[in-house]
Amino acid sequence: MRVPFPVLLSVVTIGSLLLTGCQPDPIHFDDNPIPHYDGVPTVIVDAYLTRVFIDLIGREPLTEELTTERAALREGNLLLDSRLELVDRLMGADTSYLPFYQRKLSNDLSGRFLDGASWESMEGEVEFLRGLAAQDSLQGNLSGYVYHTDLAERMQAALDGVEAWGNAEIAWREVCKRYCYNTFYDDLNMNSFNFIHATFDDLFGRNPTEAEFEQAYAAVEYSSPAVLMGSSILNKEEFLMALVQDSEFDEGAIRWWGEHLLIRPITTAEVSAWRTVVGPSVNIQALQRILITSDEYADFE
Repeated sequence: MRVPFPVLLSVVTIGSLLLTGCQPDPIHFDDNPIPHYDGVPTVIVDAYLTRVFIDLIGREPLTEELTTERAALREGNLLLDSRLELVDRLMGADTSYLPFYQRKLSNDLSGRFLDGASWESMEGEVEFLRGLAAQDSLQGNLSGYVYHTDLAERMQAALDGVEAWGNAEIAWREVCKRYCYNTFYDDLNMNSFNFIHATFDDLFGRNPTEAEFEQAYAAVEYSSPAVLMGSSILNKEEFLMALVQDSEFDEGAIRWWGEHLLIRPITTAEVSAWRTVVGPSVNIQALQRILITSDEYADFE
């Protein structure tokens, strides 16, 4: 399948920005002149702004915001740089938006891994588990205290994941691992058979092979030594680490975010092109910039 030209052009341009940290040299194509956006009607511009606000911070723009951002886009002739400035502001360059951007990322991950569990329900689970741990402590049940404290900390780690990633404390791989390593995910995918199949599907978009399942089951169900994706594993957490450290995780993340934002299947060629931009750290923000500033997403074509 042919990759839409505006999307690939965004990849090239944004990739240059990320690598150089400054304005890239103009790229000229004799048979593909840079389009003019003077004729894009205001209703389309406003629809784009509304979509960007919802996808990045989880709400529509206020009337004042809509007016201000529309003027900024028009002043920039709706070109890529003006769209990038908008996206970067909402991602936290304007710090007033940062908490909303991080909460929206958390909600997106909950939708992907936890069937859309609300932030409040996750906080409630932490309080409930800590309450059980407190009861165990009062009753002298040390094993119960350790067990429930560990479960509470896992859920809290998922809640804290995006903020920790934003502070460069953990990698995106770790964030996704945390969303698969908590009581809500366990409840949705009860028993080791379902858990293993769910993680492969959620992270890779496929089922495990027979050999992969056998190795994973030994570690997850019995805490027996096994080898998966070239890594030695001994338990559920190490199983998840092996998955998120594998290069197939990168492809799964790119494909999920691409489909989530463009609302269509993503081609193999697009995945390959975008992998060069997200890099080994799986830079989700770089991918969001590519997708949200594309003509396809904006409907400026």
